[in-house]
Amino acid sequence: SELKRVEAPNVVGILPGSDPKLRDEYVVYSAHWDHFGIGAPDKTGDTIYNGAVDNATGCAAILAIAEALAKLPPAQRPRRSSLFLFPTAEEQGLLGSEWYSRHPIVPVEKTAANVNLDSMNMLGVTRDFTPLGAERSSLEAVVQAVARDRGMRIAPDSRPEQGSFYRSDHFPFAKVGVPSISLKEGDDFVGHPKGWGEQEFKIYNTQHYHQPSDSFDPNWNYAGMIQE
Repeated sequence: SELKRVEAPNVVGILPGSDPKLRDEYVVYSAHWDHFGIGAPDKTGDTIYNGAVDNATGCAAILAIAEALAKLPPAQRPRRSSLFLFPTAEEQGLLGSEWYSRHPIVPVEKTAANVNLDSMNMLGVTRDFTPLGAERSSLEAVVQAVARDRGMRIAPDSRPEQGSFYRSDHFPFAKVGVPSISLKEGDDFVGHPKGWGEQEFKIYNTQHYHQPSDSFDPNWNYAGMIQE
């Protein structure tokens, strides 16, 4: 084992809510900004671990949410305040979000929910989605209402053996009592046969996950990312 001490910041932005009575409550949107940097070369000799899907896509989505909310007239913004959190060192064991959950900028008891985005859907539109952790908190009813409104199905975790609920930045929030979910796409992709989504996941997971080849692809389908 090799131990070393480094400094890496969490990055936070806050947008005040529209309701003076609820403005001191916060919904946290999170996406980890770190990856592995420069490491062992792959078979092509590439040493740069870009982390494009995992998790530049999540960071881009949080920035887009922040931009969209900030452009709304103040009276049309969410009633609660929005806190945009980019934790560090997720890949090293959720270190940034663990730190934040123990040293929060706003009180935990005033944190209404955490919505986490980690590795967005770049494959296309789906008829279903998986809100990891929704059934563990009061967010389940909210998620069900959103699904009905959008005409989508809620799919259970299709890979429970991977322990995904425990492996991203929503988990430290859940541990301190904050209702928390991590949004993932489903497997029922519009325009593709049954099983196509699972096949594409296996390709990414075995060939590109945590590899230098996790890089920008001009063939990405942003409709899935927007939907998610």
